[in-house]
Amino acid sequence: DWWLQRDVNNGEMFFVEDAVCGRITNDSLNSRTRFELWNDVHLGMDLGLFKEFSVGYDYRSLGGSSGGYLNMYLRVADNAEYYDCRFDYLLDNVVATGTLVITPETEGNAFARGSNSASGSCAGTTTLQAFLAANPDAVMGVGNGELYTFTLNTGSTGQDNSGLEICWGDVSIKHVDEAGNIYANTFEFTTLV
Repeated sequence: DWWLQRDVNNGEMFFVEDAVCGRITNDSLNSRTRFELWNDVHLGMDLGLFKEFSVGYDYRSLGGSSGGYLNMYLRVADNAEYYDCRFDYLLDNVVATGTLVITPETEGNAFARGSNSASGSCAGTTTLQAFLAANPDAVMGVGNGELYTFTLNTGSTGQDNSGLEICWGDVSIKHVDEAGNIYANTFEFTTLV
């Protein structure tokens, strides 16, 4: 599977063995790095088929009030909206290593948000399971022609996150097919030579 480093605002990305890292090097607002996990397997997939997302992290240094987090983008149906709902899963803002695991029952650390003010699809949902119950035709991923469902973020917009450094690795996304077979997609963070 592919990944794309799109946003490097007042920061830098670099590689260590089996991981990609984001480091915020400037004290300006809007300081972050954002790694989009591109994959056409999950794009438009029925949310009911999703089983687990996991990523290893090495939270190397703190900076500002914002830290590392995962965004998961959803739509209420297979439409052309950028997204209808975004769940945010935050790492604890402490220097540590660990694994962030998300399942349909995992509570988001932030409320899901609609991409426009007319979208009430996220109201009151704090888990993917609750979102699916409220939106039975829900699908994963953005609908604007890009190929991602998940983004790994170091830092955040609107804040000074200087000094923050997080490395990400060992990404696995599990889903089932209609027959109940379990599949796992993995991402390797390496450069093309």
